[in-house]
Amino acid sequence: SVRTILALAKSLDLEVVAEGVETTGQLGFLRLHGCEGFQGYLFGRPGPVEDIDAFLFATR
Repeated sequence: SVRTILALAKSLDLEVVAEGVETTGQLGFLRLHGCEGFQGYLFGRPGPVEDIDAFLFATR
């Protein structure tokens, strides 16, 4: 289970990145159980490779 993986990673002093996070419910569950790294559609959709420079070097 996710909780088991997070507990194992913590016991081994490893960082975890959860992939495929699509809902705020999933994000809340992961945060509640100690996960601090996330990626998925909740944060952004895939785009064309041609747009990567504009994304990386945009004024923030």
